[in-house]
Amino acid sequence: MEKLNKCLACQHSEFTSVQKTEAMMHPSGDTFNFDQCNNCGLVFLNPRVPAEQLGEYYSAWYLPYRGDAAWGKYGMLVAGDQKKIDQKRVETVTKYVTPTKDATVLDIGCGKPDFLKLLQEKHPCRAIGIDFSDSGWVMSKSLYKGIELHVGEIASIEQFPAPDLVTMWHYLEHDYDPGATLRALKTRSHPDTHLVVEVPNFDSKTRKDYGPHWAGYHTPRHTALWTPETMKTLMENNGWEVVSSYSYGTLDPYTLKWMSEMEKRGIDWSKSMEPEFWGYVRGKMAYLPVTALKKQRSLGFMTCVAKPAN
Repeated sequence: MEKLNKCLACQHSEFTSVQKTEAMMHPSGDTFNFDQCNNCGLVFLNPRVPAEQLGEYYSAWYLPYRGDAAWGKYGMLVAGDQKKIDQKRVETVTKYVTPTKDATVLDIGCGKPDFLKLLQEKHPCRAIGIDFSDSGWVMSKSLYKGIELHVGEIASIEQFPAPDLVTMWHYLEHDYDPGATLRALKTRSHPDTHLVVEVPNFDSKTRKDYGPHWAGYHTPRHTALWTPETMKTLMENNGWEVVSSYSYGTLDPYTLKWMSEMEKRGIDWSKSMEPEFWGYVRGKMAYLPVTALKKQRSLGFMTCVAKPAN
């Protein structure tokens, strides 16, 4: 295990243990610790699994990798929900940058690059996706032939033009060195580059409701749990300035609540989710009055928009 001696956001070296949780979407029962920085308040996994060993936690229990196939005969409905999320993401980014044919859009942690595909269909542009693995596109390369896809990190990609827009949809909470990523990104950006980051929000209702079972911990895959304040600290310490921040994202907050409830129940994540489908739908409908208030109170997610600082 790797013990951190400095906060990922402010580099302070004094922490307090605030939460212990078991491995999530994994049968090991391993227990992990989250510390909180005494200076800026960032909550982060400490110690953490060495990056080269993290792959063992992406097993048959890991629902995001199983995708809509995990839901059996309801898989097409789940896939339809993902398309709605991608549409929301397109709508989000075009509030800040409307890509043209000469624009470059970079999605870090692109996974299955359906967001880039939809964005490019609506706003023809140069689309580039980066991820640690090609598992999201390797079996369907023909679907994404108009997108440049790379395996690695920002620093490992030798050449690409300064992006006009950079997106990180639930990537930064996985990053083992987010400061280094932001610094490397700034050196490749221009003054008007916009960076859009969506992450779980530690300062949210679902986290307070579910404690150690909160799915936002995603133990041990998430290295840090951000808030608007700690995200601002991270950005300012690494060459970026926040231009907008809000207490919701493109993901339905009920999804986080449902996963937290399943963690509390101790569900077998490797099984078919088909028997859980209608319970999920009923719960989502019942939660709609709460979801309607997501702009007034964070229910689990947050979004940050930043530009390179002068």
